[in-house]
Amino acid sequence: MHRQNKIPVTIITGFLGAGKTTFINDLLRNNQQTRFALVENEFGDVAIDSKLIKGVEASQMFELKNGCICCTISDEYEQALAELAEKFQDVEHLLIETSGVADPAPVIRPFFSDEKLRKLYRFNGTVCLADAKYFHRYPAKKMANKQLAIADTVIITKTEDFSQEQKGQFLNAVKQFNPLACFFSSDFGHVYDFDLSNIQHTTLRYIAINNESHENLQVKTIRFEKLLNKLEFADTLTYNLDLYKNEVYRMKGLLCFENEPYQYVLQGVGGSFELAESDELANSVVSEMVIIGNLKTFDLNNFILKSQSTPE
Repeated sequence: MHRQNKIPVTIITGFLGAGKTTFINDLLRNNQQTRFALVENEFGDVAIDSKLIKGVEASQMFELKNGCICCTISDEYEQALAELAEKFQDVEHLLIETSGVADPAPVIRPFFSDEKLRKLYRFNGTVCLADAKYFHRYPAKKMANKQLAIADTVIITKTEDFSQEQKGQFLNAVKQFNPLACFFSSDFGHVYDFDLSNIQHTTLRYIAINNESHENLQVKTIRFEKLLNKLEFADTLTYNLDLYKNEVYRMKGLLCFENEPYQYVLQGVGGSFELAESDELANSVVSEMVIIGNLKTFDLNNFILKSQSTPE
């Protein structure tokens, strides 16, 4: 039996104690009309200590009383996700909660790179929770920064005791890691005006972003002043991501190609990306993309030059 519609998938990330479980419980409470599948994902030998799902063995799937599907996956990630989609035909949305100390890129990447998963799932976006109280004290700063950099939406938690000025200062600080993201604050675990189905749409409203640097994290904006050749651009991007897949955390873009009437949306995480035709006409020859990562060794000028060349 084959699915008629792709399942939207949302990744929930954030460092230990940021409030991921509370956020997921709030999502379930406020979207009771949606049949979710919940996945706890852990790479490595250490099992997840989950407050949301207790007593779940690795790779075991079961139905909760509220109709959600739950599982914990540690091995054979892509195969388990394919089996979940095929076994539970009525699932309407997949939520994946990553471990607090995990790199979310390997969790996201298969939804771009695995052909079978691309037919079953539609990547909806990544939500990162940032703990306002303890973010600056995180012991694994580099990983916490990467979790932020990859996100489409950032939810700031534990600001109940903060003044408006303190909230503003923290918001400005975390925006340095990812100016592409849409930012929300939570109030005792609840996020007002948050639309789970609208994550990707809201994060494409950037156009002009200043290049920024923060510790080992850089944000680079690339602007192409002429129509791109789709094949040459895809080949050049693939080559560069093979070289710099550990340095490039996230990329997004609105691109205009030769002989294509509509704009294309670029989404990329780590070494994988996808180009999808948008519903917006290409009314300009200008293309723009933003890259976030540890880009000190990334040869930006060569990438721009090669991207604009024409295949022989």
